[in-house]
Amino acid sequence: MKSRIEQLLKDTIADCFKKGLLKDTEPPNFVIEVPNNPDHGHFATNLPMTMASSQRRSPRDIAAVIQQNVKDDEGFIERLEVAGPGFLNFWIRTTEWHAFLARILEENEGYGRCALGQGLRILVEFVSANPTGPLHLGHGRGAALGDTLCRILEWCGYDVVREFYVNDAGQQIQMLGKSIYSRIKQVSDPAYPFPEKGYHGEYIRDLADTVSSGVQIDAMPEEDACACCAQAGKEIMLEEIRRDLDAFRVRFDVWFHESELFQSGLLGATLQALKDGGRLYEKDGALWIRTTEFGDDKDRVLRKGDGQFTYFASDIAYHLQKRARGFDKAINIWGADHHGYVPRIQAALQAYGLPPDWLSVMLIQLVKLWKSGQEMKMSKRAGSYVTLEELLAEVGVDAARFVFLTKSHDSSLDFDVDLVKKQESDNPVYYVQYAHARICSIFRKAEESHLERLPVGRTGLDRLTLEEETGLIRAMAEFPMLLQDICRALEPHRLTYYLTDLAARFHKYFNLGTKHQDCRVVGDDALLSQQRLHLVEAIRITLSNGLRLLGVASPERM
Repeated sequence: MKSRIEQLLKDTIADCFKKGLLKDTEPPNFVIEVPNNPDHGHFATNLPMTMASSQRRSPRDIAAVIQQNVKDDEGFIERLEVAGPGFLNFWIRTTEWHAFLARILEENEGYGRCALGQGLRILVEFVSANPTGPLHLGHGRGAALGDTLCRILEWCGYDVVREFYVNDAGQQIQMLGKSIYSRIKQVSDPAYPFPEKGYHGEYIRDLADTVSSGVQIDAMPEEDACACCAQAGKEIMLEEIRRDLDAFRVRFDVWFHESELFQSGLLGATLQALKDGGRLYEKDGALWIRTTEFGDDKDRVLRKGDGQFTYFASDIAYHLQKRARGFDKAINIWGADHHGYVPRIQAALQAYGLPPDWLSVMLIQLVKLWKSGQEMKMSKRAGSYVTLEELLAEVGVDAARFVFLTKSHDSSLDFDVDLVKKQESDNPVYYVQYAHARICSIFRKAEESHLERLPVGRTGLDRLTLEEETGLIRAMAEFPMLLQDICRALEPHRLTYYLTDLAARFHKYFNLGTKHQDCRVVGDDALLSQQRLHLVEAIRITLSNGLRLLGVASPERM
C-alpha cells in the first residue's frame, strides 16, 4: 500500500510540475507513515513540508495543490485531507483492503517476498567465537541476530553467504594448549602450575581427559605437547560450537580459518599491495599503515619490531579477501568491545580503495540472564559465564531466538528465564505462537461444525466491515515494507515488535467474539464465517512467515 501511495504522489508532483502548478525542482525525500490515531487516516505523508523551502510556499498551500490534483485514476483513495502544518492524510477504499487480503491468501508462504536486493552479493560474518571455550549468551544473541538478518535479506532478494571466522592462528590457541597441558600434568602432579592467563572451567578438564586418552602427551617435549593439545583442543571446541549452533538452527556456508591467511601467502600479498599504494611506512622498526588519512585517530602497526604480525594485519587481509571473492557488501556482527576497532578497520579498507559503505558493522551489547530475581553469572561448566547450551536446555530454542531479538542489538538485554517459561501473555514468544495456534484451533472448530472452507472467489470479502477487521488487514499490509526497511537499516529486531503487535490485534479481535456472538469468527452466518476464516488464515500466514524468518516454530497446538 505504501509503495502505491508513494508512486501516486510522485506522479502527482510530476504532473503539477508539468502544469506549472508547482516549480519544477528536484523531487524531495519524504516519508509515508501509519498514524497512531486512526482519525488521522490510514496513511499520512510529510511531502508538502519537505517541499516548502524549494517552492517558497507554505506547506499547507502545497498540500492543497496536491490534494486538488491528485493522480488517482484507479479510485484507490477514498478520502484525502490536508492536516496540521501541512500533512496529507489518506483513507484507502475498503475494496482495496479486501483486494490486498486476497493477495496475501494467494501468495501464502511467499507473502512478503520481494526482489529488493536484485541478487546483490552480501557476506555476513557473525558469531566467529574463538575456539577456546563454549559459546556464551553474547554468542547466542549474535547468532540469532545474524541468522535472522540473513533469512530476511534472502527473503528480499539478496544473495547471502553466512561466514564464521575461526581465530586459530593467535596466542589464544597457544594458551588453550597450555591450559589443557597443565590440567593433564595436574592429574599426576596436583602442584603443576597453571598458566596465569589460562582458560578455567570444567570444560578444560574435559578436554584434557579427551586429549590424553588419545595421545601420549607425557612422552613428548613440553613445547610439542602444548602444540598437540592446542590443535586437538581447538578441533574439539570447533565441533562443539558447530553442534550448539546446529541445535540453535543456525548454519554457516563458510568456515574461514585465520591460519589460511598465513598459509596462502595472502597476508604478505595484501601488505605488498598497500605498500605499493604508498599507504605503509616504517618507524621504530615496525611497519605502519596510514589510517589517519581516512578518519582514524592514529596510524596503526601491522608488523611489530620483532617481526610478528598484529591481529589488525590479518583482519585487513581477511576483509580484502572477502572483497576478492566478489562480494558487493560485507556485514560484520561483533561484540560491543570492538567499538573502537570499527573506524580502524574501515579506515584501512578505504586506504586500500574500498568505498566507505562496503563494510557495515553491527555491535552487540551485553546480555544479562535473570532467574528467580537474581542475575545468573556463573556456569557449572564454563566457570565464568552461562553457556548457550545451558540456556537452550533451560528455555528452548524458540524462546531464546525470539527474546534475543526483542531489543535492538545496540541496547543491552535482560533475559528473564522465569518469564519466558510461563504460558501467559507477558511471555512474548508464547503470546505470538499462541496466536498462530489459536487460529489453527479456529480451523478445527470450523471443520467440526462442518463449515466447508470455500475459495475467496466464491465467498467474497465484502462482509468484513468491522473496524478491527480492516485494522488487521492494514497491519498485515505493513509486513512486506517492514522487511524491506529491515534490510536497509539492518534492524531485524523490528520483526519481533511487528509480530507481537499483530498477535495482540488478533487476540483482541478473537476476544471480541467471546463478548459479542455476532463478532465470532465461526458463527451462525455461514457466508460471514467463510470470510472471517479467510481473514484469520491471512493472519496465520503472516505470523508463520514472520516466525520462520526469526527461526521460530509456528505450533498448531499449545
